[in-house]
Amino acid sequence: MADSDRSDAAAGNDGVVWWSASATAARVAARSVTAVEVIDAHLARVAAVNGEINAITRINPHARAEAEAVDLAVANGGELALAGVPVTIKDNVDVAGQSTPNGVPAFDVNVASSDAPLVASLRAAGAVILGRTNAPEFSWRWHTDNPLFGPTRNPWDAQLTPGGSSGGASAALAAGLGCLAQGNDAGGSVRWPATCTGVSALRPTIGRIASHNVTAAGERPWGIELAAVQGPMARSAADCRAMFEVMTASTWRDPSFVPAPFDRHHQKRVGWHLGAGVEPHPDVVGAVESACTALADQGWTVEPVTVPDLEASARDWATLINTDFHVTNRSSMVELGSPGIAAMLDVFDRRGPAADLAEMYQLLARRAAQLRAWQRLLVEDVDVVVLPVAMEPAWPAGDDLTSLARLEEIFVANTPLVAFNFLGLPVAAQPTGVVRGRPTGVQIVARRFAEHVALDAAEAIESALGHFRAPTAI
Repeated sequence: MADSDRSDAAAGNDGVVWWSASATAARVAARSVTAVEVIDAHLARVAAVNGEINAITRINPHARAEAEAVDLAVANGGELALAGVPVTIKDNVDVAGQSTPNGVPAFDVNVASSDAPLVASLRAAGAVILGRTNAPEFSWRWHTDNPLFGPTRNPWDAQLTPGGSSGGASAALAAGLGCLAQGNDAGGSVRWPATCTGVSALRPTIGRIASHNVTAAGERPWGIELAAVQGPMARSAADCRAMFEVMTASTWRDPSFVPAPFDRHHQKRVGWHLGAGVEPHPDVVGAVESACTALADQGWTVEPVTVPDLEASARDWATLINTDFHVTNRSSMVELGSPGIAAMLDVFDRRGPAADLAEMYQLLARRAAQLRAWQRLLVEDVDVVVLPVAMEPAWPAGDDLTSLARLEEIFVANTPLVAFNFLGLPVAAQPTGVVRGRPTGVQIVARRFAEHVALDAAEAIESALGHFRAPTAI
C-alpha cells in the first residue's frame, strides 16, 4: 500500500471514508489499499458516528469476509467496477440471510433466502455490503422513524428531517458511512432525502433497474409497478452514475425490467420551472437559480419553460397509490403500523380518493397524455428541465406528525416531487448549496431512458458548485 493511502487508512474517519467510490475502486484495483482496510475504516466510522444519527440499522456481519473475497479476486486478476466499495442497502430490499423489516416490527422475521437483483449486481461488481439503512414503516413517510429502530437524525442538524423514506441511506452518506447507498423511490424517496442531506441521487426510468424481493407477500400491485424504482445515492453525481450502471444489470427476475441501451445524446439545452402546488420557499428559488447559473457557466443554454400540469399528475399519483392501498394492504398497514402511518393513509384518502375501475382507466389515459406532453418537451425543446425537488426545504424532524393539516401542507409542497413518480421519467437530484445550515438542491428531469443526460447536467452543476460535507462532529 502506498504511504499516502496507508496514512488515510490509519486516519479512518478523516481519510478513507471520504474517498469517492471511483477513487476507492481504483485504489483497491491497483492494490495500493486493500478492500479489508477500506471496510475496516468504514466500520470504525460507523462505530464512532452511527450512535448519534442512527442511519445504519444493522452492520453486515460478513463485511470483512466479503472484502477479503474482493482482495482475492483482485489478486487473481479480476476486473471489478466497484472493487472494495462499501455500500449500504435499505431495510426494504432483500439481502440473503438477513431480515427485510421495512421499519415494521412484525416483519423483522422475514429473512431473505437470496439477494434482490440489485444487491447481486452490486456484489458481482465488487461492492462490499457495509450494512442496512433505516426507513419509516412500510417506507411511507417523508421522514425516517419507526417503532423497530427509532428515528434517523440529519447529520447537518439533528433538528431537521433527513428525509424519507431513504433517510437512513442519505444520512449515512452525509456522515461518511459508506461510499454508495441504495434507495428506492415511489413518492420521492431518493430525491427528497438526498436534498435534505446534501447528497446526489438518481430516480431512473420505470423498468430500468430490476426489483424483486423473495420476502414479499405477493407480486407488486400495479400502482407501485408504475411509480416505484430502485435508485443509486452517493456523495457525487459521478458516483451515482457508476452505481447506476452496475444496478442496471439484466435479469429475468423482474418481468417489468427493460434492458434498454443508455441514451447519452443531448445538446445542452436546459429549461427551468419553479414548480407547483404552493409558492416556493425563497431557498428553493435560490437553489433553482444557482443550478441554472452553474449550467449556463458550463456552456448550457438556459431558458424558462412551461411544463405540463404538475398538480394534475400529483393528484393522480395519490389516487393511483391510494387505490393500491385499498385493494391490497391498507388494513394491515393500519393494524401493524403506528399512528404516523394511519395519518399518511388518511391524507391519501383526502388528496387522492381511491378510484373505481372506470376512474382508473381514465387516470391511466391522463398519464399517457401527460407523459406524451413531457416527452415532446424533452425531445423537441430542451434536454432537461430543472425545477424544485419540493416547494419547501428540509423541515423540522417529525413535523409531518404535528397535525393532519400540516401533513396536507407537506403533500401539496411535494407536488413537483411526486408528479414524476406518476410519470415514470428519470430524475436526478443534485445539491446546490447550504443556506443557514440547511442543504438545498434541485431535481433534473430528462426524457425516458436518458438518465445519463440528467446526470451530465448534475455533474455540470457539481463541477461549478462543488460538494457539501456535513459537520463531522455530530
